[in-house]
Amino acid sequence: MKLTATLAGLLVAAMPILATAQPLTMVLSNDNNAKGLKGQTFDFFVEKAKEALGDDLTAEMHHGGTLFDQSSQVVGTQLGEAQIISPAIGIYSQLVPEVNMFELPFLLSSPAKIQAAFEDETLRALWVPNLQAKGIEPVAIWMNGPRAIGYRGDKPVLLPEDAQGLKIRVQSAPVYVAPFEAIHSNPVGVSWSETPTALEQGVIDGAEPTPNAWRGSGMWQMIDQITLTKHIYTAWIVGANKMWWDGLTDAQREGLQSALDAATAWNAEQADQINSEDLAFFESEGKKINRLTEEQQAAWKDAMVPVWEKYGTEVIGEDGMQRLIEIAKSE
Repeated sequence: MKLTATLAGLLVAAMPILATAQPLTMVLSNDNNAKGLKGQTFDFFVEKAKEALGDDLTAEMHHGGTLFDQSSQVVGTQLGEAQIISPAIGIYSQLVPEVNMFELPFLLSSPAKIQAAFEDETLRALWVPNLQAKGIEPVAIWMNGPRAIGYRGDKPVLLPEDAQGLKIRVQSAPVYVAPFEAIHSNPVGVSWSETPTALEQGVIDGAEPTPNAWRGSGMWQMIDQITLTKHIYTAWIVGANKMWWDGLTDAQREGLQSALDAATAWNAEQADQINSEDLAFFESEGKKINRLTEEQQAAWKDAMVPVWEKYGTEVIGEDGMQRLIEIAKSE
């Protein structure tokens, strides 16, 4: 009896140790290429995660939409077939419209402001529980850069009226479509993986991703000009399968969070630098880069800001918009 009780006690005492020693598999899906900023940030995160968890972690990194593409990655994560994704924010808006607050045109214009909005408890209360209820845990936010319109043709697009009728590839989410409808261009919803073919075949005249996305995809070679409208500073919300994330041990979660923090800091440092370097590269290759005057930039802002009402105030309320504007105006 005493021996049995002693063995039982030892087994109970050992259980937490056995639990923390269980190997962890993490499947990561990147809908973009490995060479761009997102791909590099994913790889940096995986490197730091392996440093934190050692042999206890098996990381399967899938770049270029080879596991899930832009439209299917959220469902794949909800089903547990991927554990970590980092889609464009508009992709989440199909589940949780409140996330549109991060990509209203000409509002959150820098990494610091986006990070502040992501961490703000008043704003988080408006969207985080809703995303969690859909099975996704938001664990970080990574920066992409200011969006720019690239297109074919000799005529520069300097004012909103210059883009009238231009077939511009956008993500299918309404928050991306609406600003271009407001300037009477022709926004065309195309998956990112299908955009090169659409551009090559003339289905679209151009697109409006960030400079690093133009270069990473190789599509910069298909266009003649890029206009730096900077209408949206794009970010990616890193989402984890909530059941998987909640099931981690404290040590595993702390290790992954430290790796996420390191990757987030690295990403923020790189975003503006990489996009600037890419623009310089395009110019060296003979592409025309149109940098707008203050008056031209103001014309774009005046044309696109009216979408704030439908995709901002009507979704997160007047108090939420006021808080968002306060952050946007901060230094």
